[in-house]
Amino acid sequence: MLALSLCAYAFEEIVQWRYGAAGAIAVGLVGLGHKMRNTTCTCIGMAALALLLAQ
Repeated sequence: MLALSLCAYAFEEIVQWRYGAAGAIAVGLVGLGHKMRNTTCTCIGMAALALLLAQ
């Protein structure tokens, strides 16, 4: 469990470093949507990440 938490934290830090606040918000939406089991929130976060990666 600890390794998974560390990987998630590292991924979020890398995304925030590379894509700024928009990347952090997108990762936050994905995490929030996953915890709440809200597919709309998760899809919005994934779409935002996809748009950031496509730039």
